[in-house]
Amino acid sequence: MPDLKKNEGKKATYQPAGVKHGPMFAQGPVSLDHERKTIWSWIFGHLSEYKGRYIAFGAFLVISSLVMSFSPIISQVIIDQAIIPKKFTLLMNFSLLYLVLMVGTGILTYIGMFNMQRVGQNIIFNIRNELMEKLQSMSMSYFDQHLSGDIISITTNDVDQLNNLVGSQLVQIITSLITLVFNIIFMFILHPVLALIALVAFPIYVIATRVFKRVVTGAFKDVRKKMSNVTSSIQENIAGAKVVQAFGQEKKAAREFDQANMANYQASFKVRKIMSTFFPLIGFISSILTALVLYVGGWLNLEGIVILGFTASPGTLSAFNGFLAQFFRPFMTLMQFQQIIESAMAASDRVYGLLEEESELPDPDESQSGHPESSGTIEFKNVSFGYRFNHDNNGGKREPPHIQRAGGAEPMKPPFPGGMMEMMKRAREFLQSLPEAHRSFLTKNMLRIPVPVKRELMMRLMGVRMEERTAIIDEILEKHGYAVPDSETARMNPDLKTKFEGNAPPAFPGMQAMQGQQDGAGTLPRAMNADGNNPALNMQGMGGLPMNPAMLDRVVAMLDRMLTPATSSMGTSGGGMGGEGEGMRATGGGRMPVSKKGLLRMLAQAPIPKDIFEGFPERVQEAINEERVLMQHEQSSGYVLRNVNATINAGQTVAIVGETGAGKTTFIKLISRFYDVNDGSIMLDGIDIRNIKKQELRDDIGMVPQDSFLFVGTIRENLLYGMDPTIPGLETKMLDISKFLGLHNFIEALPDGYDTMLKENASNISIGQRQLMAFARALMTDPIILILDEATSSVDPYTETLIQDALDRARQGRTTIIIAHRLSTIKNADKILVLGKDEHDIIERGTHEELLALDGKYKRLLEMQRTDTTI
Repeated sequence: MPDLKKNEGKKATYQPAGVKHGPMFAQGPVSLDHERKTIWSWIFGHLSEYKGRYIAFGAFLVISSLVMSFSPIISQVIIDQAIIPKKFTLLMNFSLLYLVLMVGTGILTYIGMFNMQRVGQNIIFNIRNELMEKLQSMSMSYFDQHLSGDIISITTNDVDQLNNLVGSQLVQIITSLITLVFNIIFMFILHPVLALIALVAFPIYVIATRVFKRVVTGAFKDVRKKMSNVTSSIQENIAGAKVVQAFGQEKKAAREFDQANMANYQASFKVRKIMSTFFPLIGFISSILTALVLYVGGWLNLEGIVILGFTASPGTLSAFNGFLAQFFRPFMTLMQFQQIIESAMAASDRVYGLLEEESELPDPDESQSGHPESSGTIEFKNVSFGYRFNHDNNGGKREPPHIQRAGGAEPMKPPFPGGMMEMMKRAREFLQSLPEAHRSFLTKNMLRIPVPVKRELMMRLMGVRMEERTAIIDEILEKHGYAVPDSETARMNPDLKTKFEGNAPPAFPGMQAMQGQQDGAGTLPRAMNADGNNPALNMQGMGGLPMNPAMLDRVVAMLDRMLTPATSSMGTSGGGMGGEGEGMRATGGGRMPVSKKGLLRMLAQAPIPKDIFEGFPERVQEAINEERVLMQHEQSSGYVLRNVNATINAGQTVAIVGETGAGKTTFIKLISRFYDVNDGSIMLDGIDIRNIKKQELRDDIGMVPQDSFLFVGTIRENLLYGMDPTIPGLETKMLDISKFLGLHNFIEALPDGYDTMLKENASNISIGQRQLMAFARALMTDPIILILDEATSSVDPYTETLIQDALDRARQGRTTIIIAHRLSTIKNADKILVLGKDEHDIIERGTHEELLALDGKYKRLLEMQRTDTTI
């Protein structure tokens, strides 16, 4: 059980892996995104289909409420006219009448409530279907901009909240109001003076209800959003369970979920606190007024006072006691309904917002193309496209990590608004706040500290007060067997190491050690004086860069070595055709890996003085300048593809290659119209694909994605997915294609053959078998255009051979587009398009041999593969 006092008022944060979220607690009440009138109109629109039944069964509840309102009159008659005069027959008759009325009321209430709930379930059933249909019609851009957990929460939790309203609560609100009105009428009939006293509570209740509504609306909206974040956290951790365990981050994942859960707990507890304050308050006021009415009525009875012919008889006081209970109960009920209404309105607001989301990929009124006429010629005309990840109105929409919202909070500013320079400035200020011994030790050993020690220092020192930093540093270093030289810890523990010799980086020619000692292997760069100092290069001159001249010299020398062709080949991972070739440099001794891209970006952002910059090696200067141009381009355009022109003729096989992030997958997604282009047009057989209905367009396309998704179900159901079961010969076609791809023998060897059930993510078969099934599923539709997105990237050589052989046969008579990193799948293509990551365009095109002769990007990408295969 969480400690309420400890956590109350604390702003909790939820931080999924790799993404920083903003404060989970929005400040102040959260307003709805749509007008209440609009939401109510939408709700009543769904009720209109069941209007007859709703009114009929609602009448049952109204009648039962009227009978309940009349019941205190019967008790008044029994006491005054039967018990006090001792008329036994009258007592029996009215008691029997009371019993019959109560039984009848119970039956009417049961019939009304049962059927109202059934109507509510029908409405919720329809709304969930509408939501699913809406989601199926949304573009991929919508799912890029919205957290999947938030979408799941809307279709489950929010719809359930809406069910509380439409099930029977609307009718109960009406019956409560009717009960209240009749109670007031009957009280004035019995005794006007006592009725007036009772009505003193009326304005108090009205004011309390309005205050309650205003306070609880924002609280419930906040709860709905916090619940969405919990759902997102659960979904993310389940989907990434293997990654979490592979990196040993179970505790971190649990901690992140605990933060999201705590935020939800705090928001929910805030609502409960409001509820537990208002309802006892109303009950307390009710008790005081009941006591006051009984006192005044009793006094009038004892004194024999008659007002306007009305006497406060014992039966009248008994009836008033019953009326007051019913009088206060509707108010209490209405306040409880206010809670239900506000929770339902917050949920309805999100459901309505999803249903009213405009489709970014509208279908034309009439398609200009049909399947029989399609031949498969594709043409890109000045196509430009960029992904969008943020909207002005963020309702659970995904934004860039540094401004990620959570729970309706304001957009977070970057952790360091000034970017890299601000971060470096903060680091410098941190080092300057330490005693001289600690500052010197950390500065000299920044690149030598083992990764585990460095990681723990960063985690423990975050947000710590200045006076506590030294003690924490000593504690962590001692834990790992180290101590700051000349510190108290070092003197008390002489066995602790005061150097990180085993982790020292290798020395490079012309590079000075961090301590300012020359390595003797060469001369210092021109940017350095012989003593290792440079007046032009100080902390202020570097915009707060916590890097002394010796350290900058090391960084530049390291980058120069990375940029050397031979070294670059050795220090990078053979990422295949899609790899950037700039992987993390593997270093020993537990040191932090160094990325060429990271060093380039750091230096490109640094305001390095001109005379210092000109002292860098020429290729380092060129690389930094290129990185600066790229950064400016990224900030100004955001395009993945820009002004792309290409023609793929019918029946042609075209391969698309390029670095990771060059836009290869984007290229084929645009062909399938998962997104619409920002500028230009994509033509299919001379027709803009925006003028073709999406279903017709996608009927012409068979796609085998890199990560093949198979549904939970039988193998047969997955192979026939999307096929009309009434098509004659469908089973025979499925068997033929399975044999064609070499799948048939494997499937037949399974205990249940084609009726074998696949588990979630098809985890009971291999990746290669999944890929072959995805290929078979694509061929079942007999597509005119066949697209393979790295279909052989995750398969063994044998399966790759099967796919390649099948592809060679399947592409005959079809337009085929292949994204692949392995030469075996692209060297026989009719045309190869090379996409440039920095240019956002096709930079080379031609056959395999033509591109090799061109001696350009394509050839360099091939060389980076470092394959032993003879081409």
